[in-house]
Amino acid sequence: MGKFHSSLLPAAGVVLLAVWPLLFREAMQFYQVLGLTCLFGTLALAWNLYALSGAISLGHAAFFGLGAYASALLNHYYHWSPLFTIPLGALASVAFAVLWSWGFRRLRGVYLGLASLAAMEIPKTIVDNWDRLTYGSMGIMGLDPLPKLALGGFEVDFGMNLKAQYYLLLGVMLVAVMIHRLCLSSRWGWTLRALRENEAAAATLGIAATRERAKALMLSSYIAGIAGGLYAHILGLVEPGLVFNLHLSILPLVFCLFGGRTRVLGPVLGAFILYPLEQLILLPLFPMGHSAVYGLVIILTIFFFPKGITAWLPTAPKSA
Repeated sequence: MGKFHSSLLPAAGVVLLAVWPLLFREAMQFYQVLGLTCLFGTLALAWNLYALSGAISLGHAAFFGLGAYASALLNHYYHWSPLFTIPLGALASVAFAVLWSWGFRRLRGVYLGLASLAAMEIPKTIVDNWDRLTYGSMGIMGLDPLPKLALGGFEVDFGMNLKAQYYLLLGVMLVAVMIHRLCLSSRWGWTLRALRENEAAAATLGIAATRERAKALMLSSYIAGIAGGLYAHILGLVEPGLVFNLHLSILPLVFCLFGGRTRVLGPVLGAFILYPLEQLILLPLFPMGHSAVYGLVIILTIFFFPKGITAWLPTAPKSA
């Protein structure tokens, strides 16, 4: 019975997310905001995969931005469809993750966090100064929108139709949720949790900390790169300050802390509460200070519910 109840809530949430656009056919602003919520929920899931090993990243915008720029460059110079440039561009994020894993292999705790924050500036500086390739701070405009899907006489335009775009981003997020859950419930997921709880004890069991964290970071970076590529083609442009910024590095951390890092759906729940709250309520009311809500959320979460709001749901599927 407990297992039934634990799966009922996520299933009801998926049904609600799938059905509500059918009831509100002209809610364009909601399609856009909730579509981006799915995108940033995907980024939060990616971040949490790496954090499961006990490593806290403050520089995941590096992977997001590299995925965005690599896809944009392939599309701009070779005119390849985003259908191919987005998954290929995310490999640039993985390449940076390999360098990150090697360079920071001896760092732990706050030192790793600070190093990851500084690492975000490396690709940003390169992109910002390589004018001949990336057009520098001007960025790249006129990117192809997300492609159309034609099946017989039925056509879905993911680039121009906000409702179709919402369903695409929802689908991407659900795939990320399944990957997240599969990893957390696997033997490898328990390996990562062992590293988080006690790395020295894990080493005595034969667990190679550097290798396992590197694997987690590469998977995390690829998903983050996919999200970045989608973001670039949704906007139709990319520039350094847009995709390499502290805000994008802090978002997944806040969503995971607020929702609950130790629950499978914690990052997603955090995203679906905080991002629409910011965009639909706080931004119109406080256009100059709406982002301060994330700092307040971190403080309140640490003091009053450090395990996240999903800890209040005893039947929610647990990941750690």
